[in-house]
Amino acid sequence: MQVSGPLPTGTVTFLLTDVEGSTAAWERDPEGTARLIGAHYELLDQAIVANAGRRPVEQGEGDSVVAVFARATEAVAAALVAQRLLAGLGVGVRIAVHT
Repeated sequence: MQVSGPLPTGTVTFLLTDVEGSTAAWERDPEGTARLIGAHYELLDQAIVANAGRRPVEQGEGDSVVAVFARATEAVAAALVAQRLLAGLGVGVRIAVHT
């Protein structure tokens, strides 16, 4: 799955995510949290790629994800797909979209 590559230019829209309560989860169950975060990254990548997004090489800290889209509609669609995909993980993921 290719989520890196040339980033769009001009007016762009960012999708930003963060896993709720991940610090406590890492302290409570490091191995289980590592699996959960790995699955979370895979599902987010699916949503980003399916909607023409790219992930810059530089990402946020911890378990956060940053993606960039040429169109706001693509970012919003990716956020909706991500919410549906992530619902089965049993963890809350905050998602923001900013143009």
